Amino acid sequence: MGAFTNVYLLLLLFYVGAVFASGRCWLGVWRGSIRFAQLRDVTGIADRAALRRLFGLTSREGFFRVTIAEVVRRRRLAGAILTDLPVHCLFLLALAWAAMHAAEPAALAIACAASAHAIVLGTAAASILVGRSQALTD
Repeated sequence: MGAFTNVYLLLLLFYVGAVFASGRCWLGVWRGSIRFAQLRDVTGIADRAALRRLFGLTSREGFFRVTIAEVVRRRRLAGAILTDLPVHCLFLLALAWAAMHAAEPAALAIACAASAHAIVLGTAAASILVGRSQALTD
């Protein structure tokens, strides 16, 4: 296998893993019981005290009791970028499209994924630099 093919396979595995990890976080939200790390990823709020203030105290097992509407209302841009299933699926589709329709599929897939990552990371960095502290929707 060439270097491009190896990188392509790594990207493919990464995005499949991202879909599963995001899905697991959202499954916890759907069930109404979620741990700190998952709630942090879904909301984009990294401060444990802020999460306690917004969602209440945890149970003895360390789970926050949440509702889907409450989590969606309190999400920040970082949470929307990190655990947005449509974004991860879009990356997977870009990789699949590049593999099926290009003469050099791995090189095109890497370029598509790199461009998408640049946009996502740039947006997240801009959000952090601006100091965006309010939720996406109120």
